[in-house]
Amino acid sequence: MMSYPELRYATPPEWVARIEERPLELLSDHAHNELKAAATAQAWLLKNTDKPRLVLELSKLASEEVEHFDRVIRLLYSRGGELQPIDNNPYAAELLSRSAGTRKDPFVDRLLVAALIEARSCERFVLLGEYLRDPELRQLYRDLTPCEMEHKDLFVDLVRESLPAGEADSRIEQLFDLEGQVVAELPFAYRMHSGIN
Repeated sequence: MMSYPELRYATPPEWVARIEERPLELLSDHAHNELKAAATAQAWLLKNTDKPRLVLELSKLASEEVEHFDRVIRLLYSRGGELQPIDNNPYAAELLSRSAGTRKDPFVDRLLVAALIEARSCERFVLLGEYLRDPELRQLYRDLTPCEMEHKDLFVDLVRESLPAGEADSRIEQLFDLEGQVVAELPFAYRMHSGIN
């Protein structure tokens, strides 16, 4: 049975109380996350056409992310919200920047950062699905949680297929440790991958 790494930092439930003060901002950020995930999967697919499993898996993932974007954006618009201008993601930028000094394979690290983004999203979807007071939003996050978990596991699997076993697990542990530090230090914002400070 394949084991998968756990996040090192647990988001406290109080994060939900703060984030639900501005649910439309969270939905806008969430929509951007889904769209960026789809675009990233498509870009990686096009750069790795010699790897059939990766092509098939990323094609499926990109399709699912677009479906999620569609669901989130429709909900955002139905509530009178707007898709805000896209901006940089400090969380992903910090992960890539801080891991650069020990990086051997840029693509492997990008797969791992994608795994971490999905893992953190999944953890927060669970919290939102449990603690949000808005029943429609609560159901949205409950519905999306299983897919998010599959995406995280897929990226970890792809890393393990790209490196020798010991090397893969060592790099996975390093970046999961780093992610715990990054998310604990980030300031709070009304976005899925903010800190709590």
